[in-house]
Amino acid sequence: MINAAHGGNDLGLDIRLDLSANLNPMGMPESVRAAAVASADCWERYPDPMCRELREKLAEKLGEDMEKIVCGNGADDLIYRIASALKPRRALICAPTFAEYGKALRENGCELREHILRENENFCLTERILGELSGVDMAVICTPNNPTGITVPRELMERIAAECEKNGTYLLADESFIGFTGRKRELTAMNLPGSHVIVLRSFTKLYAMAGLRLGYAVCGSTDTAEKIAAAGQYWSVSAPAQAAGIAALDEADYVRRTVSLIAEERKYLSSELSALGCRVYPSEADYILFRSIPELGEKLLCDGILVRSCKDYSGLDGSFFRTAVGLHDDNEALVCAVRRCLDG
Repeated sequence: MINAAHGGNDLGLDIRLDLSANLNPMGMPESVRAAAVASADCWERYPDPMCRELREKLAEKLGEDMEKIVCGNGADDLIYRIASALKPRRALICAPTFAEYGKALRENGCELREHILRENENFCLTERILGELSGVDMAVICTPNNPTGITVPRELMERIAAECEKNGTYLLADESFIGFTGRKRELTAMNLPGSHVIVLRSFTKLYAMAGLRLGYAVCGSTDTAEKIAAAGQYWSVSAPAQAAGIAALDEADYVRRTVSLIAEERKYLSSELSALGCRVYPSEADYILFRSIPELGEKLLCDGILVRSCKDYSGLDGSFFRTAVGLHDDNEALVCAVRRCLDG
């Protein structure tokens, strides 16, 4: 077993390179780190439970109403709060996709339906989903999807949102990795018409803030935002996380450099893995889904490298793996290790 429930070295394995978690390989911006440390003077007090300063800055940057924004202890926290607050009876999720949607919904008594993404379509979401949106209270769309890295075209997302609004169905669009695409304005579900859209974003991945935990949801109505804000714990975002998030929103150059690095290294890694005989699926995110021999994960682990086994994703098996796109030296190390594993 190389992974627990998610990517990251949760099992405390002896490794030299962790490519199982999809974090920005450039590391946390120094301004973000400094802001978190500088907040130490207020650590003896409770943090602002409403995250007012952070929400004000998010509203300014996004051109959204502050009252429609809810902050949480990472996107994961908000997934559970959304499920608890809205309590959909039936929900539609894709397969494969991030497992926490299903877990959170099931824990709140929700019946799940799966829309199967087809391998022969590179696991792309297509208009076939439009015929499955009736009879559900919530549809969850991850874009770019995890673990595939595939984004949903804006036109299709607009049609999905329109169908959901017509049916009174909540559309939860998880855009936690959209910052890596460099196409946020073109792809985002933000500003789609209707009161039932909820867009989920994360600071964790783009700004390498996994240990601080910070995410936010932008809702189509203040009523929905108030319900989500009232669910879960009262002080959901720590003072250092709020300070770090405020600083991160000014890191435009860091994001531009990240997008450029990821695009270049994703192209290199995809090409090299394909040349080694792996089946590599197209991605726009900071990770790649590929298929190889089922033993590859264990073999790489013996070489001190951890990738994400995808056998616990619905619709995938033990021959699928997800690797983060790292710095060039790390990507070279992975390619060399895969070559040794497959040659051996």
